Amino acid sequence: MPPVTRSEVEETDFLQSLFSELDNNAPAAPSCSPTRRRGIAPQPRTPRRAEKRVPSPRKTPVARGGIESESNAAGRVTRVTQDVDYEALMEGVEDWDWDDMNSDCLSPRKSSPVKPKRSKFSVPDEKRKGDCATRCIVKSVEERYVSSRSEKILTVSVVRTKETRHVVLKDDWTHTDVRAGDTINVIGVWSKASSPENDHMTITIDSKHNLFIHHPDILLTATALSNASQCLRKPLLSQMVRSSSDVTPSLVWGNMLHEVMQTCLSVERWDDKFINRCIEEVAQRGLGELLRIDMGIDQAITEVKARAKGIKAFSEKYIAPSPKPGAYLTNTRAARGESSLLAIPHLYDVEEDIWSPTYGLKGKLDASVEAVVHDVDDCSTPFAKAAPQVKKHSSPMPFEIKTGRAVAGMEHRAQTMLYTLLMGERYGAEVPSGLLYYTQSEEVVRVPAARNEIRALFVMRNEMAGYIMRRLRTTALLTGLEDDDEDEKISAAAIEPFLPPTIDDNRTCGKCYALDTCMLYRKAVEEVVDDDSEITDIYQLKTGHLTPDQAGFFKRWEALISLEEKDLVRFRKELWTMTADEREEKGRCFGRMVLDASYRPQPSIKPTSQKEGKIHRSTYRFIKATSGIASLLSGHMGVGDAVTVSVEPELLALARGFIVELFPDSVILGVDHELDEELVADRLRSKRGAFMDQVLFRIDKDELFGGMARIRDNLAQLFYAGGDSRRLELIVDLASPRFATDSPTTELESPLLQLNEGQRRAVQKVVCAQDYALILGMPGTGKTTVIAAIIKELVKAGKTVLLSSYTHSAVDTILSKLDDADFGILRLGNLDKIHPAIQKYTLAAKPLAKTIEQLEQQVMSPPVVATTCLSGLEISLFRRLSDAHPEAVVDLTHQYRMNSDIMLLSNKLIYSDRLKCGSQAVATRSLSLPNEKFLRFLHAQSTCRASPCWLTHLMSESCKAVFVDTDQVPARDSRVGDLVENKVEAQLVYQITECLLGCGITQDQIGVISLYRQQLKLLSHLLQDRKELEMLTADRSQGRDKDCIIISMVRSNSDGLIGELVKDWRRMNVSFTRARSKLIIVGSRKTLQGAPLLSEFFDLMDNQGWILTLPPDAHLMHDFAAARRNTPKKRPAKEMVDDGTNEDSAPLRGSEGGSVKRSKNVGASEESILKGRPLLRDVVNAHK
Repeated sequence: MPPVTRSEVEETDFLQSLFSELDNNAPAAPSCSPTRRRGIAPQPRTPRRAEKRVPSPRKTPVARGGIESESNAAGRVTRVTQDVDYEALMEGVEDWDWDDMNSDCLSPRKSSPVKPKRSKFSVPDEKRKGDCATRCIVKSVEERYVSSRSEKILTVSVVRTKETRHVVLKDDWTHTDVRAGDTINVIGVWSKASSPENDHMTITIDSKHNLFIHHPDILLTATALSNASQCLRKPLLSQMVRSSSDVTPSLVWGNMLHEVMQTCLSVERWDDKFINRCIEEVAQRGLGELLRIDMGIDQAITEVKARAKGIKAFSEKYIAPSPKPGAYLTNTRAARGESSLLAIPHLYDVEEDIWSPTYGLKGKLDASVEAVVHDVDDCSTPFAKAAPQVKKHSSPMPFEIKTGRAVAGMEHRAQTMLYTLLMGERYGAEVPSGLLYYTQSEEVVRVPAARNEIRALFVMRNEMAGYIMRRLRTTALLTGLEDDDEDEKISAAAIEPFLPPTIDDNRTCGKCYALDTCMLYRKAVEEVVDDDSEITDIYQLKTGHLTPDQAGFFKRWEALISLEEKDLVRFRKELWTMTADEREEKGRCFGRMVLDASYRPQPSIKPTSQKEGKIHRSTYRFIKATSGIASLLSGHMGVGDAVTVSVEPELLALARGFIVELFPDSVILGVDHELDEELVADRLRSKRGAFMDQVLFRIDKDELFGGMARIRDNLAQLFYAGGDSRRLELIVDLASPRFATDSPTTELESPLLQLNEGQRRAVQKVVCAQDYALILGMPGTGKTTVIAAIIKELVKAGKTVLLSSYTHSAVDTILSKLDDADFGILRLGNLDKIHPAIQKYTLAAKPLAKTIEQLEQQVMSPPVVATTCLSGLEISLFRRLSDAHPEAVVDLTHQYRMNSDIMLLSNKLIYSDRLKCGSQAVATRSLSLPNEKFLRFLHAQSTCRASPCWLTHLMSESCKAVFVDTDQVPARDSRVGDLVENKVEAQLVYQITECLLGCGITQDQIGVISLYRQQLKLLSHLLQDRKELEMLTADRSQGRDKDCIIISMVRSNSDGLIGELVKDWRRMNVSFTRARSKLIIVGSRKTLQGAPLLSEFFDLMDNQGWILTLPPDAHLMHDFAAARRNTPKKRPAKEMVDDGTNEDSAPLRGSEGGSVKRSKNVGASEESILKGRPLLRDVVNAHK
């Protein structure tokens, strides 16, 4: 039936009468909240985000059994008391967009640019009828046959009560590969066993009753599961190997249309002018995607407008408080004569992400709406035709937008069915069906949550989860394949398959987007020999180029990636298997946190594109709900760590983001989702049935899985047919690199003349390289200077350069040496982690591109692009290539950082005396104190008045390298959960630092390093007023150098436990070689000398007389507060270091003007484009 056309006057009259009826009649249990009246000419009615009808319980409590609401019409306030169950009050939730595993090509997703106004409304009184889930651990599995039909009897232990129960699997559930030790969720009602020999509670799960969830901690996306019906292998591979390179025009148009539709729903506008403006804005924000598909912005607007023609018609038909005539809802399962009408009066949220450890699912809903449905039956009887029966009901429903062809296929239906389960659990309401909207046909399809289909989907979900668990179980076995001993190798036949077999359908496989990945795993990992299947030709085409060695290389490295991934799975499930208190004890959670409503974030540079800003959309400060608890600095969580914000236990993953700042009693987060405390409180009240004074959040350390999938994709790209065959030969087959032999030697220009002979040789090696060149630069040898020179030479030669390193600081330090460059630089990455002085190179600092040509100029014209990269695995690429082809390596041996005493440590222990000082000035460098009077004031107020004082010894200009032994103090380490700290040692480091500062050394000349993050947090608290003082882990110290380095070793105990970190001499060496003039190492000799290499270190220090033993209670001898009060103010000097030449510049400081200018005698800093840890490991291994 065509839609009824109404005049503007009729629409206005209808609205006024509707609101009047709502205000005056106010039914006791409304199907939806009243819509707020607006004093404007009405557009087609839209899903209103209803005004909250209950004043906040924290402000105006009302009597139980009634809710006081206000409606303002024409300046009149009407108060109505209604009998409403508080449990029926629901609220919208989170809208983050992070790692949806497998985008549907017909329904691409992109987060809405408009922040939705979340609905605060009362849901229908009909509560969710689903049975509760019981989490169990399988103790044993027995298979039996009853009447020739298979059954599985599981003896399980209930996790919460440890009670033993029995689970009987029948019908298609028996195919589940359940094993002892597996975790399961049983959804249904248990009953007492009738057998006299069995008095345990029992549940039977068959085709008609109950649900069985295997490995529920593996959250599979609804999209992936819906695409698994034809091929179970495809979604699993898509999860393991994630590529972002496959962008098509249809996908981009679909993304944009999604945004337009979601924006209209969010802001409640449906007129042509607004829709066209939305399309233009979406196309503008999508310039990056348009550039990838080589399309112009005008063409994009034309394409999206053509696809958006039905949006206004949709609103005229379906956006209303009750169904309009002609607003038909397609139901493919309706009986003859049955029809349905639909109205959408309310929108809850867009892009709502829901995790469900109950069902082992997660999903992102295009929109969450309130749906009013009228089911009409006009032919069941002759009387029904005359007076059709109408059943009216309303409930929250998932609303899925499909921009492709209008076919309600099983994939779309399955996805929507699963969303009804997720939404029902999150909202606590019955969600009997979902909605599919096809934009091309303007048709809305009703998808009932049918038992048989849902059962089949969970049987398939359990099978997929089983394969994922097999991959995790066999990871350790697969890593054994890298062993060179043939007796130790594990044959492929002995390894349990962790991927389903291929479907071997030539037509289907030939069109599959995962074909390359599928065939690669079939060849390299599964080692399938195929001579006669239907896909033999495809298999040969995709993998025939791979040699056995190449396939073996992929298999080994894929297994290593899986090994690292295994721990991420374990930590992720702690979010729902451990309480906040339990996880806080492990140092991976902040529990009982409340929002600080007084906090106002500081303004900063904003991302220019929607994609750049989706991780950090909002900034919040959380504080502990109660005082007197442990410091937030005690734990594994630190600045930059990814986190998840939840409310325990009902609302999981409301927002995700990372830690911006961390203090003992508060934490500042940048998150991807707005947190509305009142909204969350109302949602909790709905679920708990009670008011609460405040919302208590839990902030969990999150583990990101996307990185591993990207690493796999980078690895797989090397082996695909039609890929970079030359790079495959170089990296895997270790083919010899090529160098130009007839390259003329150009006259050295001024910048190169400033380099020493070894540095110039390194630049020339790179310029002549046709494949790769390797620069082995020992600490302080000017690698940063050489890299900057190389970049300038390559750009001068007309080449483009990709600069990458493991850390943001390393990349930024190198870019700081290119400030005088006359070419463009583009810095990619998270703005929050890029140094302020380098942000000028980001897109955010450039004028907003209005056209494709402008964006292309900004992105493609700079010859230098800089970004971070993921760290390497156990054997670095540098080590692999340098071992195979030492002729490609150039050594840098003259260092310009450390004085001879500091250099002696690494030279003797690591480099076999190959490292040399670049000049005599460098060799004799020392740290002098501008204000030695501070020591006199300090001793005048201290118990340590006798000479020599231990602090006086450390401050001496002749003390250049020293180990400070704390055994007699004593300073013992202690545990914070599973972390280690040393409070007395932290006090000693604090006093040493404060003494240096009091004597005139500036904060930016000092670096504090520890291998233990917990110790750094403790030190950060003690030195929190020293904002310019850098405190670093060994890894993050790479690229830094300081006049004075203070290292806290932490480990000190009677058992001689030193931990794995201290045994890692690579990290120790990095820490030692950051110092230019003075190196102070604080620790327990008795504990540390148990490590073999550290024993050599102590022998060397003993021989040089460089060990200072502290007296008992050394940390209690000095009163720094009194010394500061009595010290005359004096401007600190920085010209206290004798220096050489040819050094790197100081690292970035953080001021807007860039690095602070040093005197010409101030020392050097170095940074490496090479991956620091693998490089040092290579050197260590080569000289053991």
